[in-house]
Amino acid sequence: MPEPVPSRGGRRALMVALALLAVGATGSPVAQAAEAEPGLRQDFNGDGYEDLAVAAPHATVSGKAGAGYVAVLYGSASGLKAASKKVYTQASAGIPGTPEADDLFGSELTAADLDGDGFSDLVVESGNEQWEQGGIARQGDRTVLWGASGGFSSGKVLPAVGSGPYQGGVTVTGDFDGDGHQDLLKPGLVQYGPFGRDGLPASARTDTELVDGDIELADFVAGDVDGDGITDLVTHARSYDPDDEGDRGDHLLYVRGGRDGLQPPVVLRDPRGERIGAGLSLALGDVNGDHRADIVVGGDSLDVIDGTANGPAASRAPRVITQDSPGVPGVDEPEDAFGYDVSVGDVDGDGYGDILAGDPYEALDGLKQAGTFAVVPGGPNGPTGAGTKVFGQNSAKVPGAAEQGDRFGENTTLVDGDGDGRAEPVVAAIAENAYAGAVWVLRSGAAGATADGSFSFGAGTLGTVADGARLGDEFPR
Repeated sequence: MPEPVPSRGGRRALMVALALLAVGATGSPVAQAAEAEPGLRQDFNGDGYEDLAVAAPHATVSGKAGAGYVAVLYGSASGLKAASKKVYTQASAGIPGTPEADDLFGSELTAADLDGDGFSDLVVESGNEQWEQGGIARQGDRTVLWGASGGFSSGKVLPAVGSGPYQGGVTVTGDFDGDGHQDLLKPGLVQYGPFGRDGLPASARTDTELVDGDIELADFVAGDVDGDGITDLVTHARSYDPDDEGDRGDHLLYVRGGRDGLQPPVVLRDPRGERIGAGLSLALGDVNGDHRADIVVGGDSLDVIDGTANGPAASRAPRVITQDSPGVPGVDEPEDAFGYDVSVGDVDGDGYGDILAGDPYEALDGLKQAGTFAVVPGGPNGPTGAGTKVFGQNSAKVPGAAEQGDRFGENTTLVDGDGDGRAEPVVAAIAENAYAGAVWVLRSGAAGATADGSFSFGAGTLGTVADGARLGDEFPR
């Protein structure tokens, strides 16, 4: 059971209970409210429209290279617009800390309403921050930017936990014990909400295992795979050492959420009893409309494993989609990475989650690693490849021009910026303009993704320093 942490003292918690049906590896979830009132995962100013947060952790701020920043484009009835931008750094009013070289503010982003006040909050990791607590030198911290009607105006560094020096790390959010409050999880630590403005959770535990045996945790994503209203995890485990063929033994595990918290991990095995490989990226989302999150594994192909009332349907062969599948434009080539980064959300509003699959190593017109992304529609039987649309910088009405080494589509997310129930595709090319980085926002409609009205933004739009910023390095999990 969770162990108590110091009391916050008499604070009332107001919470709209959410059952997270899907959370992508670097993307937006498809969320369904457990109560009558709706909730949005990334509505930082509480106006009913989702907002876009994106990080440039290597950016120069106040003359300090690698200090980092987070930019937010706020949603509206007409969608996301570059004119709504705000940039947040450790020099911003109300944000703790001071810009320092190589702090990497924005190393990871996580969005959730942690204190239950109806505004989404943003957890920002500074992966290289040097600080001290309890007489112990610490590296890496996590700062919560508290949502408010005018956007972020205050923040709190989460207190260090334990005696270990490193306090950063990839973080995901979800309701892992089904109590209606949003929790935070990173390797070795689950913090159960609601959180107080002092950064303390209601309780915490440090004994949750996310992988099996003496192996490395490479990645993990959160979502409700079994449809019981409690958030589960799918984790990517990797052997520390390769075998004689260079195989690192990557495989997937399922960690089920429950009233007592997360259960022990279970290795996912295919119909032959072999461990299921992990690929390059993971996302969870309801691609067949049964209100359970399905597993999408990206890499050289898209492998889809259905969620069921008993967890992942691992004993059935996964649905596999490649660039050679009927309905998918393009050709499957050895140097491609179809699904290098994947996100899931309902782009066309038909009730089925669609897959946004980046392919940053795709060559265009002889330009190596120019990059593209695909939107693969879901359906009652899951995605088949039919109706897939592919976009690159050489596509009509997409801003910019394809260039060698841009790696367009390297990071992906989905955001419903206009509140119409259709998620807009958002992709980044962190190598754009010699690693200044840039972000593209497309539009969505009943026919799916469209480049009509699309726009891009970079350092010039944001008024920030371009050199080596890698804008688009992180979207919220």
